[in-house]
Amino acid sequence: MSHDPSPMPALRPWLARKWSEDVEEDLLELKIEQVSRPKVGQSNETVLFTATATRTDGHRLREDLVLRVQPPPDGIFDEPDVVREARVLQGLDRAAGVPVPRVRWVEPASDLLGRPFFVMAQVPGRVPGAKPSIHSAGWLPTLSADERRTLWDSAMDTLVAVHQTDWRSDLDFLRQGGDADHLAAHLRRLTGWYENTVRGRAYPITDAALRWLHEGLPNLTPSESVLVWGDARVGNMLFGPDHRVAAALDWEVATVGPAQIDVAHWLVFDEFATVSTPALDGFPDKEASIEAYVSRSGRPLPDLDYYEVLQCFFLATTLIRQTDARVRVGDLDPSTTMGHGNVVTVLLARRLGLTAPEISADYHRHRQDPAEQKEQPS
Repeated sequence: MSHDPSPMPALRPWLARKWSEDVEEDLLELKIEQVSRPKVGQSNETVLFTATATRTDGHRLREDLVLRVQPPPDGIFDEPDVVREARVLQGLDRAAGVPVPRVRWVEPASDLLGRPFFVMAQVPGRVPGAKPSIHSAGWLPTLSADERRTLWDSAMDTLVAVHQTDWRSDLDFLRQGGDADHLAAHLRRLTGWYENTVRGRAYPITDAALRWLHEGLPNLTPSESVLVWGDARVGNMLFGPDHRVAAALDWEVATVGPAQIDVAHWLVFDEFATVSTPALDGFPDKEASIEAYVSRSGRPLPDLDYYEVLQCFFLATTLIRQTDARVRVGDLDPSTTMGHGNVVTVLLARRLGLTAPEISADYHRHRQDPAEQKEQPS
């Protein structure tokens, strides 16, 4: 699909059938219009569109929708599973504590578009642009400090709500073993993904980080298992005109485990976004962010340093995958050092007391891509 400018001709009869089943009559004159592909997201394929159809009584129906197609296995993740992501969204929608786009239809077969997919409702709003930083590009800098604080508070409340979700009721399929083994299972899965990524190549900092994580695992304080978003950050939330969260996006790596995984991811992304850019007024610093989470959730965060290394390792691995993908299509020379010479490996080296790598010129260009503003979920 990534090489097909429009999957819509193939999607149209499927959509007509699914929509007709919903309204319990054969819809007429189904049209797909306003098709666009947002230039955002690195782990999914997304198409925005508007569908219209006519009921037998002449009444015209209209829905603004999002097509989410499973990426190929040579993308960010080895075994992408878009049906699993749809199930997460459906579970969250039933739980009702976290705002998410409503899944309309799911297609687990690959016959139609070459890979499984689902269709969800568009949620009006906008998401902060990520490049080069939400603190320097896009629309967040145009807000007042009070407006940004409203946005941040709503985002933090959303994270707390994620961790308060009763995952055993609607999301038990995310379980990776017994409660005491969720983190160990998570680390085993990350290890396999990393090994498949590097394929025997030496990456000294991430190699050292993986050893450190395995060595430190037995010494951690046991923590309650919660629903883990896996990519918790302000940049994965869609905000309405009141600067409050309208939808939480991107649930590909949702799992069950300690809340520290998400909090550490949030903190690492904050650090990442402010390495060369001062934080905007209205965004609390690290200590205040931790205090806000603990006070709102009532949940302690032991061993948070360990989880920060874990999430730096996760993000560093995604950058190796992105580098390899760009080498495959000819965007980068095979000699590039972007996979290990980047800001994330610098942050990882600092935490482990290792010599930081020189940042690759390719990485600087990668981060300076023009910011794209998400006006719809992706």
